[in-house]
Amino acid sequence: MPESLSGSFTSGYEQFWRKSTGGVEEAIKSSLIVLDTNAVLNLYRMKPSAREEYFRVLSKIRSRIWIPRQVADEFHQNRLSSVSTHVNSLKSKADSVAQASEDLRSALRDFYKLHSIADGKSNEYLNPLDNMLKKITTTVSKEVSDFDLSPEGLLSRDSILERLDSLFDGRVGDAYSEDDQKEITAEALRRGKGKVPPGYVDVQKKAEKGVGDYFIWHQMLAKAKSDSVDILFISTDVKEDWVRVQCGFTIGPRPELVREMRNVAGVSYHQLPLAVFLSEVSRVLNVRVSQDTIDQVNERIPAEAQSKKRARERGFIQRRLREAEERLSAAHAALAETEDAMAVSAHRIRAVRSLLEEAQTKHAGDGEAIPVRNALIDLDVAQFQHHQALGELRKAQQRYEEERNVHDAYSAQLANLLNADRSSEL
Repeated sequence: MPESLSGSFTSGYEQFWRKSTGGVEEAIKSSLIVLDTNAVLNLYRMKPSAREEYFRVLSKIRSRIWIPRQVADEFHQNRLSSVSTHVNSLKSKADSVAQASEDLRSALRDFYKLHSIADGKSNEYLNPLDNMLKKITTTVSKEVSDFDLSPEGLLSRDSILERLDSLFDGRVGDAYSEDDQKEITAEALRRGKGKVPPGYVDVQKKAEKGVGDYFIWHQMLAKAKSDSVDILFISTDVKEDWVRVQCGFTIGPRPELVREMRNVAGVSYHQLPLAVFLSEVSRVLNVRVSQDTIDQVNERIPAEAQSKKRARERGFIQRRLREAEERLSAAHAALAETEDAMAVSAHRIRAVRSLLEEAQTKHAGDGEAIPVRNALIDLDVAQFQHHQALGELRKAQQRYEEERNVHDAYSAQLANLLNADRSSEL
């Protein structure tokens, strides 16, 4: 262990914590900013206004941008298909909105016909709704028609590519030789088999066709080492071999990546989702980025990744819900037991009081008053126990209410996640 870490409880564990606001600011201001493939391809999925804001950000940080050769390869392979997929997705969602609107109209018309609850005034209720639905579907259709890119249009002239060529000129890593590619591919497969991040998720799914993530990482390591510069990686990738998720929360990059970058290159490493990066850049470097642009980037997270993220959150919440149910059950049992104790003590008080009253009547003024005194003592004890039980009952009721609130909160979170899953399937 390095001498600087000897005896320390926190030094050396920074990779397990979410980076502070100041740490993120410093990374944005001084690190080499490396863009992942989708962080570049997102330009082809944005509306023109958002695209311009993103280009302003890229221009602001141009001197510190670096593009791994693997990213450039993947970009040119997927440039047209990313536009095609996005356009088809827009049309599909617009069709879904139109169909859902018509289904709602039809269901309401059938409902009014069946129950006649509108007293002949169904149009009075339906017309405002119909106007609102028309406005929604018209807006959605306009969003589709206003999107300015198409695969065929990019064949003759691609203004985005022209601007990227100007921005990234001289800032792209060198290509590997054929022998180097074979060696790095073998290393990617070895690491994939051992689940060493990053890249093992794709390698385990696609074998040699899934080594791209490791190529990007290998190139980042080499660049950081040769230039002795800290790395800030901007990506939309939320797979488990890139990010550390604990208790349903994304903490940051995998600790293994931070350690490997430090051990190999002697520099620090951090990564941010593109949406978070744009939001932080707006604040740190004083470049205007609207919330609409950030929202568009957030929506570009692949559906599979979103589903997996929700699945992790569901798993965490379901575990907490089961624990809450167990505690709620225990609290309910304790409450029932305390209520039983209250009933017993109340019965005992009534019985003792009855005995005392009988003794007082029967032995008033004679020498048989000893049982009465004993009964009085017994009554005092019973009353004390009753008050104790009352206090425990109140505590049990409070615990039960607290556990019920926790249980209800987890139930609501789970319901929200399930609704999100159902919505994503539309």
